[in-house]
Amino acid sequence: MFDASILTGPLTNAAVADSHNPGRDFDYSTGDIPHYFAASLVWDLPFGTGRAKNGGGVLGALAKEWSLAAVMTVQSGTPVAVTQANSLGYAGYTTQRPDLVGDPTLPADQRTPAHWFNTAAFALADQFTIGSASRNPVRGPAYRDVDLALMRRVSVGDKRAIELRMEIFNLLNTVNFGPPAGQFGPASFGTITTALDPRVVQLAAKFWF
Repeated sequence: MFDASILTGPLTNAAVADSHNPGRDFDYSTGDIPHYFAASLVWDLPFGTGRAKNGGGVLGALAKEWSLAAVMTVQSGTPVAVTQANSLGYAGYTTQRPDLVGDPTLPADQRTPAHWFNTAAFALADQFTIGSASRNPVRGPAYRDVDLALMRRVSVGDKRAIELRMEIFNLLNTVNFGPPAGQFGPASFGTITTALDPRVVQLAAKFWF
């Protein structure tokens, strides 16, 4: 697929690496996600007026009419563009890629943030040539997340209410790494130095009127 947003070369942003041969950029798009799963649920806890159990006393008053909501997302990693540090910048060429001399994909048990893909699969391309590597030859880390919300709406008079919420983002505190560095040449090539947020807990109150 062709995607003009993918090619961010060392010299400039460009729609294609070789303006004389756009076919060289036929590859997976930046947003390609081959596997994606999402599930959600909303559960009214069985305590409160009109529910299975309606306890009395202080404990019953505190426990009633709560609802639980959860969202789980699991998806494949997205493609990563690989470019070469020294750029062409002449005769319509805007981005230089390294040569591909092996399989850049590492087995899952060998991937670490310090070495996410096989950097030895790339070699320096000759000057004034675009290397043989495709546009997006490697894929970044997968994404896994579970978010949870506990909610209760308390009536205040006939038309007013207070909504109480506790929201937990990334409930399982899963480490979701950012993409690996894709510029061939620097020592950081193939390493991951960023990650998304860890578990975050948020408390909120909303007044409805």
